[in-house]
Amino acid sequence: MEKKADRIHPDEWLKDIPLPTENPAFKSEELISCAKCTRMNPPTRLKCLYCGAELEFSAEQSSFIKLNLRKLDVWEKGFNLIYKAETLKLDESKLAEIAKLLKIEADKMQKMLGEDSSLPLIRTETEREAAVMQQQLKKFGIETIILSDEMLAAENLLKRLRGIEFWDDKIIFVLFNTDEIVEISNDDLILVVSGAIFERRVEATEQRAKKDENKLLQVDETMSDEFLIDVYNRQNTVGYRIYAKGFDFSSLEADKGLTAADNLRKLVKKLREVAPNAKFVDDYLHLRESLGTVWEVEHKTDSQGIKRGGVGSFNLTNVTVANNTLQFTKYSRLRRHIL
Repeated sequence: MEKKADRIHPDEWLKDIPLPTENPAFKSEELISCAKCTRMNPPTRLKCLYCGAELEFSAEQSSFIKLNLRKLDVWEKGFNLIYKAETLKLDESKLAEIAKLLKIEADKMQKMLGEDSSLPLIRTETEREAAVMQQQLKKFGIETIILSDEMLAAENLLKRLRGIEFWDDKIIFVLFNTDEIVEISNDDLILVVSGAIFERRVEATEQRAKKDENKLLQVDETMSDEFLIDVYNRQNTVGYRIYAKGFDFSSLEADKGLTAADNLRKLVKKLREVAPNAKFVDDYLHLRESLGTVWEVEHKTDSQGIKRGGVGSFNLTNVTVANNTLQFTKYSRLRRHIL
């Protein structure tokens, strides 16, 4: 079969193709040998390309690795890379690189790095991934620590307090719904974290007809908030929690106010007076948005079941609840771990 002349290109067209100025291949000294199968791997992988074994690499080689990170669900266990708040001067190009590396919008990244507080920058599935990201961020002068979800133990609830008694040189914690008390010295109180729990509840009822013509009948939305205080003593990393509801503020004596929120503020003031060397943290409300970039607010949707509506139709009600208890607990425990 003859080739058509118009389909035959002279060699001149090759001159317009730009030639590469760099060798895309890795140098031999950059390759990583697998300890299991001894084959050489590019320094962009965590596991061997051939046998799947984990590769051992140097800190320098970790800068080549390209992590394929997936977003973890709230309930999954992971590893948190915590930014140690420092004064950094980053230009826009470096900030853009960091944002791309962490898969965070540049404006959010700038805000997070500008906060005068320790914050999670990313949450990874494995400690090895967190360690690689730690090395890559170090190139930009960003120092981090790794805290696992197991260490934060946000699902391990703080012990709720019913009251606090102040003595000359000691503090007595009275636990909620028990006769148990915990006695500590004033100097043993090391951390007080103030914050609030917010809950948004949406109840939606939908009519489901036989012809698949679903119709939203009603949406009811309610919101609530409750201020609270977490306190930690030197020997305890789990902590104690004070809710305004159900707490006995009689220890404030003449200073006791009319509202629960006011009494919580006065309680914090009293704790400052008796434990001046303790750390007091009250920036959670300011940091909620930045914290939510990595530690999202928990959402749960439950079905209330199907009920018969009109003729030939049924009603289905779903209740969705958004609550930040887990997020606040993680931040509270984070502050305890970095003391």
